[in-house]
Amino acid sequence: MNATETVKNSFIFNTLNDEQLAKVVNITRERRFDKGSVIMHEGHEGDAMYMIAKGEVEVSKSLTMKFGDDDYRQKEKVLSRFRPEDHVVFGEMALIAKGTRSASITARTDCVLLEITRDDFLKLIKEEPDMGVTILLKISELLIDRLKHSDQDVIRLTTALSIALSG
Repeated sequence: MNATETVKNSFIFNTLNDEQLAKVVNITRERRFDKGSVIMHEGHEGDAMYMIAKGEVEVSKSLTMKFGDDDYRQKEKVLSRFRPEDHVVFGEMALIAKGTRSASITARTDCVLLEITRDDFLKLIKEEPDMGVTILLKISELLIDRLKHSDQDVIRLTTALSIALSG
């Protein structure tokens, strides 16, 4: 898949016209990651967003697990896997807010990703405010959707814990 198709198919850019897409593609940088490479580390500072052009990645979070009376260890829990046909973006929060990564992303295969840095993104939306509003609204929509799913997960976990503790 070429850069233009990858950008065009991603949720946050899929309503842009051809001229706007070209401007976004202009600020992307192709990044290659070998199988097993960690692309993003949970808890580390982030300043870029990624789209998958080739390969497969997995999203994981670090969990503290109890293995004995006083034996607590960190373990990575794989949450999901993505390929180019999934048209996902990850790291999008880093475009609008400084902060730490909420999950780790690892290359399951050799990968080609398109990267957009916060500095390039902010420069683009300042130069093209109408397009910037469109993109920021799409990012907001994506984050709201993810927040709703997280809320549902919390409710399920709370319910399961309540049942486990009462039984």
